[in-house]
Amino acid sequence: MIKEIVEFMDTNEGIEEYFIVDEPPKQYEHFYLKINKDDFSINIYKSDFWIYDELNDKEKTFIKYMTYYQKALFNKALDRIHGLKGSSPFILTINVNYNGEKFTTDIDDFKEPKGREKYFFNRIEKHFNDAKKYGYMVEELEKLKQTLLKDLENTIIQNNKFISYMKERIKEKDKVDITLRVYIDFGKLDTRNARKFNATYLEDSVFLSSKKEFIKYGKCSICDIENELSLPSFLNSFGDDFGQKITMPIFLTTLVCKKCSVKLYKFKVMTDKNQLTKPFPLFIDKPNLFSKQTDVLNDNEKKKSYREMIKSIYFTNPKDLKNFYLFSYQSVFNKGNKAYDLKIKDLDYIENFQYMTSIQLQNFLEVKNGFILNDFYNRALSVFQFEKIVNELIFDNKLQNNYFSDYKDIKITYWKINSNNANNLLKNYLLKYRQNFYDFIYKSHYSAFKLMDFREMLLDIIIDDINHDEVNKNGYSIYENEIKEKLNFLFSIENHIKERDLDSNELVNLKDKLKQSLGYWEEYKDNNTLKSRFIKGVDHIELKDENDKFFAYLVGQIARYMLSLSKAKKENLTHADFAGFLDWHNSKLLKSYVLDIFQKYAHEFRYSKRNGRLENAISIIQSYKDDLEMDRVKEYLIAGYFSDNYFYQKVENLEEN
Repeated sequence: MIKEIVEFMDTNEGIEEYFIVDEPPKQYEHFYLKINKDDFSINIYKSDFWIYDELNDKEKTFIKYMTYYQKALFNKALDRIHGLKGSSPFILTINVNYNGEKFTTDIDDFKEPKGREKYFFNRIEKHFNDAKKYGYMVEELEKLKQTLLKDLENTIIQNNKFISYMKERIKEKDKVDITLRVYIDFGKLDTRNARKFNATYLEDSVFLSSKKEFIKYGKCSICDIENELSLPSFLNSFGDDFGQKITMPIFLTTLVCKKCSVKLYKFKVMTDKNQLTKPFPLFIDKPNLFSKQTDVLNDNEKKKSYREMIKSIYFTNPKDLKNFYLFSYQSVFNKGNKAYDLKIKDLDYIENFQYMTSIQLQNFLEVKNGFILNDFYNRALSVFQFEKIVNELIFDNKLQNNYFSDYKDIKITYWKINSNNANNLLKNYLLKYRQNFYDFIYKSHYSAFKLMDFREMLLDIIIDDINHDEVNKNGYSIYENEIKEKLNFLFSIENHIKERDLDSNELVNLKDKLKQSLGYWEEYKDNNTLKSRFIKGVDHIELKDENDKFFAYLVGQIARYMLSLSKAKKENLTHADFAGFLDWHNSKLLKSYVLDIFQKYAHEFRYSKRNGRLENAISIIQSYKDDLEMDRVKEYLIAGYFSDNYFYQKVENLEEN
């Protein structure tokens, strides 16, 4: 794996620059120091205190790169005990104090070690003496050091803009302490010296240890060139779980040369603060795919998400989506060493990535005002469209960012009904199946998809929605449309898994059977006069398995109709009352419950001697078999309840005419 990282960095030289954070850390203020090239003096007319939000794009870019080039390897800052932090002599970090009367800095400081005498030192002296050891611009750095020792502090504390800023900050305070970043420039916002020094510093310091006993001469395990070898310093920044996963072919005993170690370090820095796209593809067959197909950059040179990158490659040349490592990570700030630890969450080889799926969604319940699935009906889904649906519709936007989160950090509540109570059902299903979803979506492991019990999960979640349903400020059910879309998703997934023709719409067939069984009105002409007549239905159906779904659908239909007759229901349009129909294990118990509800609201029914639809429905239900396990057809019971209700159809007007 580390060999592929080095090859990737070789092929895409400079790619790390695309992942440099644009905004510097907010804990710093900024001072620009212009140095005259001829005598290394400070140009006080061009030096100034910078307020970041007031800078132009070129000045902000200058700060961005200067900040990047001063990053220090772990425990390897220039004179990390006494110096001015970082690894660059061209960017200094100074603490400034103002008490309302005078300024002080920590340039001249002292230490008083336990059991030893106090000693004084100068941070500029220490910092630049350490920098000169790297052999780059030694004479120039000595001259610069002398200038800064003489004039830096006064240049800062006598700057009018800086004085005004500090006076404004000290209002209603006894003192103000700030950390000031000083950027040293020999040209016109020129970062070349900082970049060149950084390259020298990295190659010199990139080994985990510079002690001779830890360095040997031999052939590098990555580039096969004979040179000095040791453990790369970047391994210090990996979390405790690094190298422990079976899928990770990385060994902490791997010895590499300095040049390869630098490339590994630069890759690691790309992950700091989670800057690198997550997850990240390392292509093996075509490592330069990353830079040459505009898969990283948008027109405005902002990084794309992983999904955008893969989509771009798919529509450019789908054959390129193969033979790459998928690298999932997390960058966590370590307060102990004040650096970012890289935690590898998952690493796997993708032989052939499938961007498109054969999953198609159909609007079985004829939802007219859905909010998630409207744009996805009747077409094949990409894996990322599938992920978007599952994330938003099923997991309340908690899946996509929690594939590898600690379960303690995942918080899911019933926020839609203004409740802070934990939704443990949804959280448990997320924890149970998140690896399956990740493997299917990001690794094209269809076997992971087939191992999930979508029916059990979706029915449990839908029933939970029903139990918790409330009305919104407009008096309508909060969960109704969401439940309908979840049912559409469930029926579509079931069709996909069972490889049924998407046009074989069971619900359409059930609605047609409902019409034929209960009876229906039709219009006809009699001597050019339009009339209506009722085609009678039946009072029972055959007791066979193919009618089980129809029985459940019919119960759902009449449950919605009966519950709507309740005076309380007219004032409360939630669907929580329907939960009572979902508690019964077999049809015998459910039939008894239906009869109880029917008798409870019998006085509210409008009976018709001419059509008998309601009587037919009750007769069909009560005469059906007693041993049907309702769990087998529960989705059809729920679909019957949430589908357009046959008993609401405006046939009474025809009847009365």
